Amino acid sequence: MEEAEERVRLASQIAEIVTWDLNVSTQELIYSDNLPTLFGLDKNQKISRAHILEQIYPDDIPVIEKAFAKAIKTNIYKYEARIIKPDNSIAWIKVHGKMFFDELKNPVKMLGIVMDITDEKNRQEVLMKSEEKFRLLADSIQQFVWTSDSMGNLNYFNQALYNYSGLTKININQNGWLQIIHPDDREENINRWMESIKTGKEFLFEHRFLRHDGQYRWYASHAIPQTDADGKIQMWVGTSTDIQEQKDSTDLLEKQVLERTEELESKNKDLINMNIELQSFAYISSHDLQEPLRKIQTFASRLTDLDEQNISVKAKGYLERIEFSAKRMQALIQDLLTYSRTNSADRTFIKTNLDEIAEEVIMDFSDRIEEKNAVIDLHPLGEGTVMPFQFRQLLHNLIGNALKFSRKDVPPHVQIKARRVLGNKLDFKVDYPDKIYFCLRISDNGIGFDDEYKERIFEVFQRLNTESEFLGTGIGLAIVKKIVENHKGIIKAHSEKGKGATFKIYLPEL
Repeated sequence: MEEAEERVRLASQIAEIVTWDLNVSTQELIYSDNLPTLFGLDKNQKISRAHILEQIYPDDIPVIEKAFAKAIKTNIYKYEARIIKPDNSIAWIKVHGKMFFDELKNPVKMLGIVMDITDEKNRQEVLMKSEEKFRLLADSIQQFVWTSDSMGNLNYFNQALYNYSGLTKININQNGWLQIIHPDDREENINRWMESIKTGKEFLFEHRFLRHDGQYRWYASHAIPQTDADGKIQMWVGTSTDIQEQKDSTDLLEKQVLERTEELESKNKDLINMNIELQSFAYISSHDLQEPLRKIQTFASRLTDLDEQNISVKAKGYLERIEFSAKRMQALIQDLLTYSRTNSADRTFIKTNLDEIAEEVIMDFSDRIEEKNAVIDLHPLGEGTVMPFQFRQLLHNLIGNALKFSRKDVPPHVQIKARRVLGNKLDFKVDYPDKIYFCLRISDNGIGFDDEYKERIFEVFQRLNTESEFLGTGIGLAIVKKIVENHKGIIKAHSEKGKGATFKIYLPEL
């Protein structure tokens, strides 16, 4: 028995459990050595049940009386209460005991244990305060806030959900939360939720919630698992946010995009039809319109040559004007055809020797160069990936303009240079900053123009000089700009009146 008692005593000390034995009639108390320490008393002090009751927190006395009365009926003595130690500190104790009776069913003795549960109670209080703050915060926001256990069973919703659905907590507990989910969304909702519970991954889902007025609204739900120190999921905390306005905006945007797409398709069809009509016009221009002009020129020339003596000077002047106008009309038609072909040409890029193209263009102007004693300084251009026909047309128009718009009694001097620069090194923004740009510079010493017109000169039919001074249709530079745009490039012009003009062209090497 001594050995058994020693084992019990050691076990009680290790578990920090106080044992006690109370004689009900005499209130004499027998206890283990660690009881005084539990109550903050001196180890040598003799302690009675009266001493214990004196240290019970006054508000908890009814708890002990109720527990004693219940023990008389059930022989189980059990309660939790606060005690006041001599230093006025508060501690919590937990008492478990059993009541023993004599033959006449009178209580004679109680045996039990006492444990200090202050730390546990403090943790519970902190947890309760934290949970109370959480619920208070959750109930103050419009979002739905909800929690579940580790198995995915939802066990809490904030007040916002009850206000929205018009349901009570009892109704939700009895009939489940799925009753407020749209029937078409329920199966996918369950599958997504169970997948998150199984894998531990965050839950993300968009579904419709039934409002108290019978209307459904779209919500985006998001739940995150809460884990312990070992990474084991303890619970899930989720929110559901109203996204109905976003859905409405998205639907409206999709509708607008669809309408815009249909509108663009309709306009594209119109453009195709217009392109067909333009091609027909180009055919007519290249054949049917030019034929009458050729006849006008022919008959005007024949009338002039028929009998010069029988034609008055005035009539001869009229015939010269007719022939001049016909030639100008023919040039205009040809330039318009060139511009049209520049828009619709097959855009095939070929790696080409640009020096050969430039030399061929200069040869085309050999007569005019000789006539005006012009000097063409052609610096090496190298190779470039271009549309050869269009690049030739570009050089032809720019060199032709430089020779045409020369100053009286001043031989034209045209310089053609090129360099290659990385797009982001240029002093203006380009579409392909990471690409190498072929930079072509053509300058002359001609009549020039006011710099304020440097943008207008690229428009169709824009002329800065009178027809009597310089012949032309006003389409040449418009063709040049269109060719540059076809090459995804940029063209810039700079000039001063009477000091020549400079054209800079930047073509990306795509």
